[in-house]
Amino acid sequence: MTDLSLIGYCGVDCAACPDYASRKCPGCRESTWPDGDPCPPVACCREKGIPHCGMCPEFPCGMMSEFYEESDSHREARARVLRLREE
Repeated sequence: MTDLSLIGYCGVDCAACPDYASRKCPGCRESTWPDGDPCPPVACCREKGIPHCGMCPEFPCGMMSEFYEESDSHREARARVLRLREE
């Protein structure tokens, strides 16, 4: 089973993120989000009580479909949550 501590709710690999490496960000699972201003996938997953977007019955929703097309790292994140979904 995959350790989710360094995998964002959206599937992004925190260990590969320059903000995480430079300690600007502790990772979305460890971040304290200002009231009303969390990352949308974080807020959605926490509200639904699921460990990542891949566990949502609506995956990929409209918001995440756009996100997963923005870059290669986001496409990798989509593939990652699909693998996690199978675990």
